[in-house]
Parts: sequence; C-alpha cells; structure tokens
Amino acid sequence: MEDNAQESSRVANLTAKQRECLHLVVLRKSSKEIARILGISKPAVDQRLVSARRVLGASTRDEAALIYARASGTYDRILYDPAGVPSDDTFGPEEHQDERSSSFLLEEVSSAYDIDTKHDLNFWPQVLKDSEGNWGTAQRIAIIVVLTIGILAIVLIGLSVTQSLSNLLAA
Repeated sequence: MEDNAQESSRVANLTAKQRECLHLVVLRKSSKEIARILGISKPAVDQRLVSARRVLGASTRDEAALIYARASGTYDRILYDPAGVPSDDTFGPEEHQDERSSSFLLEEVSSAYDIDTKHDLNFWPQVLKDSEGNWGTAQRIAIIVVLTIGILAIVLIGLSVTQSLSNLLAA
C-alpha cells in the first residue's frame, strides 16, 4: 500500500507533457510515433521521457510507463508481466538505454491517438500484388499491356501534332 502512495506522489510531480508521453508509451508507441502524434520532435519526446524517468526513479521508459499506469489507475496487470516494480531508488545509474530494451511488457490498448491511415498512397501496389505479397504473372502482363498502350498513345499523339504542324507550315 505504501508503494502505491509513493508512486502516486511521484506521478503527481510529473508535468502534463511528461504524462502525455508516458500514456503513449503505455500504448506501446515509439518515440518517433509519439513525436508524430504530438506534433513535436523526437528529441523533445526523448527529453520528456528521460525527465519522467528521473522523477519516477525508473531505469527504463517502459518501467516509468508502468509506474505511471499503475498510479493513474489505468493499468491492469497482464499474465506475462512481472509481479511488481521495486519502488525504492536502487535502480542503478541513469544511462541512455535502448527504447525497447526492457523486461516490462505493457498491454496494447486502443487509444484516442490514432494516426489517419485512410489516405494510403500505396493503394495500387497492394491491389496488384497477390495474397503473399508477390507480383503474379497476370498482374505483370496487365502492367506491361497498360504501359505499352500508354506509350503508343503518346507516340500517336506526337505524330498527329507533328503532321498538323507540318501541314500548317506547308500551306
């Protein structure tokens, strides 16, 4: 019970921006994705997370997110999670660690922070590829036929323009 009170008091010392970043880490977003969602730079996200780790006394970003989620009441322990996070300050030196190097696994949940994927620019490659992601023979032949017809149309238009111009100059 004391651990939860200590965690809650440390979480209360976080800024709103740090909490927002930690919330997105709980949702398993990378620093790059968080930066895109919040409209800030990746170094700004990393700086906020390092500051939040320092305030919470966590050694990794996932550990800080776990502490934040538990203290804010939004965390439900899942089966493959460790039993608990030590709440004392014996986490070791604060060094720069890889974003994904941690033994803490957090639950994937849906979020209000969804990136708009409606306008996918790679529509045609997805349509033309088969279910295994390979170009099939029929798709390749269709592409060759369409390109050939396009090139012929351009050549014929060029020839007709050239003939029209030569008729105008001859008259």
